Amino acid sequence: MIDFKHVALSVSSPGEIRNFYTDILGMKQIRSFILNQDLAEQIFGIKSEIPAYLLHKDNLYLEVFILSQNKEKSINHICFSIKNREELIHNVRAKGYECIRIKRETNDLVFIKDKSGNIFEIKKE
Repeated sequence: MIDFKHVALSVSSPGEIRNFYTDILGMKQIRSFILNQDLAEQIFGIKSEIPAYLLHKDNLYLEVFILSQNKEKSINHICFSIKNREELIHNVRAKGYECIRIKRETNDLVFIKDKSGNIFEIKKE
């Protein structure tokens, strides 16, 4: 049996930790740390120290790395469900974050993005 531990993402600004992950998603910061240059190069091919934060909510842990480099487009995303999806959508838009809503006959598809382009699919509980 596989026991998943965390998902890792990168953002371009440390302000995203509070502005998006804490204020909007309601995650709590467990700790911050620096991935040293040797490990960063060995693992990711990046020749510099990388600041990182471990965040938690419910059963999900995120490691969020601060990288100023632009990311290429991808289809990577995290999906979660929430009871009051409409309230979350309102908060996302009020704070200037992108919300994509695709109307469908059965259930609308809703995706939100942080300022670094990480995508979250939001389902209704």
